Amino acid sequence: MTPEQFVDGLRTNCRDAAVSGCLQSFQAPPGRRPSPALVELSDWYKSLSSDNQAKVAAAMHQAADATLFSVLCVIDGLSAIEPYGEKSEFKLSATRGGVDSVIAPGSEFLHDLLRSEP
Repeated sequence: MTPEQFVDGLRTNCRDAAVSGCLQSFQAPPGRRPSPALVELSDWYKSLSSDNQAKVAAAMHQAADATLFSVLCVIDGLSAIEPYGEKSEFKLSATRGGVDSVIAPGSEFLHDLLRSEP
């Protein structure tokens, strides 16, 4: 797996899937007894015009993208998650078929790969 494939997978299977899944839950809360908070949010969402529903979806996409960007900045070593003292350095690799691939650190920052979305 390359760093590009890793970031593409996060875009599709985490960011985009999270937004899509939330929007589906707003349309039809899952389960026999969905939480009252989700039902209330669903009722509100369904009361919106289709234009406003699209704006909610766009805002959710922005929030999910910002979250993913921040996580990748942590992995890249540009943001710290420890409150004080020496900061951790993160190393990320993937193994498939006995072959190890270094994802980070690499020649390019992961957050830059996210921003170069095709």
